[in-house]
This record gives sequence, C-alpha cells and structure tokens, in this order.
Amino acid sequence: MTPDLFTLFLLGMICVPISWAVPSKYAFDAISIWTLMCLLLLSPASALWLLAIAILLPCALTFGGRAKGPVTAIASLALIAGLVASRTLPGWAWIGGAFFTLRALHVVLEWWMGRISTLGYRESLHYFLFLPVLPAGPINRLPHFQHQLRRRRWEPEQFLTGAERVLIGLVWLYLIAGKGVAKIDFEVMLATETMSPFWRIWAGSAVSWAELFFVFAGATHVALGISLMMGLKLEENFSKPWAARNLVEFWTRWHMSLTGWVQDYVFRPITALTRQPVIALIAALLVIGLWHEFSLYYILWALWQSLGIVLSRFMLPQRAGISLSNWISAVAGPICVLGWLSAARPVIGLILGGFP
Repeated sequence: MTPDLFTLFLLGMICVPISWAVPSKYAFDAISIWTLMCLLLLSPASALWLLAIAILLPCALTFGGRAKGPVTAIASLALIAGLVASRTLPGWAWIGGAFFTLRALHVVLEWWMGRISTLGYRESLHYFLFLPVLPAGPINRLPHFQHQLRRRRWEPEQFLTGAERVLIGLVWLYLIAGKGVAKIDFEVMLATETMSPFWRIWAGSAVSWAELFFVFAGATHVALGISLMMGLKLEENFSKPWAARNLVEFWTRWHMSLTGWVQDYVFRPITALTRQPVIALIAALLVIGLWHEFSLYYILWALWQSLGIVLSRFMLPQRAGISLSNWISAVAGPICVLGWLSAARPVIGLILGGFP
C-alpha cells in the first residue's frame, strides 16, 4: 500500500530546513539522500528503480554517443516496461512512477535530439531524487531545474509565497475537495436518484472533474510551494482551466506539464512525420489516457476527447459565422467544456455495455 499524500507532503516539507541548514554546495546532495531514505522506507521498489534510473542514465548518455538511436530505443523501452510492471505486477507499489518515468524519457529524448549533451551523476541524483515533486508532479524539465539550482538564493518574500501556496494547496485538497465537493456530490446523487443511469453518471462525473481539479491542483500547489520555500520556482501545472471556452483551450490549461510533454514528444513529431494532425492528436490523447491507466476505458476516453478537440477546432462559433458576445462565451464555453469532459464516462459505459 502506498502512503497517503499527507505523509509524503510532510516528508517533503522536511526538505526545506535541510536545504537551508546544509551548506549550499551540498544541500541537494542531502535532499537526494533524504528522498532515497524516505522511498526505501515507504516503497523500496520505487527507491531501487529510481536510483537505477539516476545512475544508469548518465552512463548511457556518456558512453552511448556513437549509438544514440539504439541507446535511446533501449532506454525508452526499459523505462516504459518499468512503468507497465509497476501497474500490472502484484505487490508493486511505486511512488510517483508515472511522473518520474516521463522525466526520465524527457532526458533521454532531449539527449537523442542533441539538446542535452551529458548528465553528471550528482545532477542526475538531484533531479530524480527530489521528493516534493514525486507524489503529484509537476513533470518538471531538467534544464529548467538546473537553472533554478544555479540561481537559488534566500529570498524571504519567495519563502513566504511558498508557505502560502502550501497552505492554499492543503485547503483545496482537504477542505474543498475532501469536504465541500464531497457534500456537493452527495446532493447531486440525491437530486438525480430518479433519473436514468446515464444522466446520473453524467452528473456524478461532472462533480468528479471538479473534485479532481481541487485534489490535483491542491497537491501541485503544495509541491510548488515547498519548492519555492527551498528557493526553486518550478513549472506551473494549471492555469485556470475552468475559464477555458473550448476544449482546445482547456487542454492548454489543464495539467500543463503533462500536456506540454505530450505536445513536445508525441504530437509534434507525429505531425511532422505524417502531416496528419488528427492522427497525432489521437496518439497524444492515447498517451495521456494510458499514462493514467492501462485499460480499454482510457483508450476509448482518448478517442472521445480527441473527437471533442476536433469539433472544437473546426466548429468554433466564428467558423460557422456566429458571433457570440464575450460574456455569453465566457459562461457557455466552460459549461460546454465540463459537459463534454464528463460525458465520457456515461458514453463509454454505453459502448462497453455497462457503466464504469
């Protein structure tokens, strides 16, 4: 059984005093050791696999220069196989496996494209064994992380901003999602109990999307807040996604470190190769879906979301010659976005002959 988020956040918070108490030259060596100790205690499989990644990747990047293609293929397949094993083999419980796998693939692919030349062992350990981002992201990039380490310095205002973000994240996670949205879910269940299963599941799915936002965005607030308290400003993960007026805009605001990763390493390469953006879009959404769970449901979920994006892209109001005022668009757009996202569950339920 994996530990709950609160335990991981508490252990992550201990990184803050470590980062400032240890001399700056060795501060993130100490953070790496602390992270490894926590993982060995909570999930030995995570600790050993992540340590292997942190050590073997610099070796591959250093000695694989003459065989970049084969090394990239072998490393990528090994990383993906590890993620698959963590989800399919009984008794395995990885912490942050989905997140650190994409970080590792990012390093391998950037090296293959020539944007990263080498990676030192200490740099690798600092990047992969950074506890605050392991439980819930973001999927931060290596060059940005290294830049933040180089410019890191004590700034009281930044420290207080980080502490504020941690508090906001905990409120979102445990009060709004844990109490408020749960109460709304109960009321929605009561209000729809006489409706057909399709409509009940659709309504419940809409509430689940709201809950997911406050859980995930709250966890991200905590991770980014802890990082700020340590002097690091990492990439944001959400940018007011429920203000999006269509699905195209929504997916540029939701879980941005994941969608940015997929855009860089799936959508753009496949678009360049096939000259077919729709094929690339489906592939990108399949990666996002299967990243969450290996199941037929998420394959169909990816196709549903791809269809929504295509409709948003080619059937926007202005393309049909309809001009909506800004305020109507600002209200109707997010409602339509939530409606489409939450319709996936009942629609796929009908396709599969039952409701998930």
